[in-house]
Amino acid sequence: MILENIKGKLAQRLIEPLEGTMLGNPTVIGYEKKFKWSWMATQMNTFIVATDMQGKPVTPIELQEHLNQSYAYAKKNYTGWPKGLQSGISVISILISDKVDPEAASYCTQLKSGKKWAAMTIPIVIDSSTKEVHLFEKNPMWGRIYYPYFKKLIKELT
Repeated sequence: MILENIKGKLAQRLIEPLEGTMLGNPTVIGYEKKFKWSWMATQMNTFIVATDMQGKPVTPIELQEHLNQSYAYAKKNYTGWPKGLQSGISVISILISDKVDPEAASYCTQLKSGKKWAAMTIPIVIDSSTKEVHLFEKNPMWGRIYYPYFKKLIKELT
């Protein structure tokens, strides 16, 4: 149900939702390209990758694997300006499950996903039993100008 809601909200934002699989589970993917002067005249290519784990537990291991697969998908399907030349990639990786390990929730709130050249990966976990969304609590130094936009986008989609 949550995955279908995300799919519908992507479509409302005029982001064409694509269906696929990641980690062997149903996945919805959206791609949004935005240029903003307030981002120091940069173009951000944001991939939203939401996967319903269908009752399987979410731990930091699943989060990291989902981030890796989502980032690989984004690199392969990226159509923006050359990465690093006033352009970057962001991947919002969303896992949905009713079995969320507390370490996985902490992984998301502490934004432990690491940095990449001209790219960011943002882990999100949604506990489908409580509808609680676990996402970063503070804007990190690296990419700080983009995170208010990411937080707003995540809240609109989830």
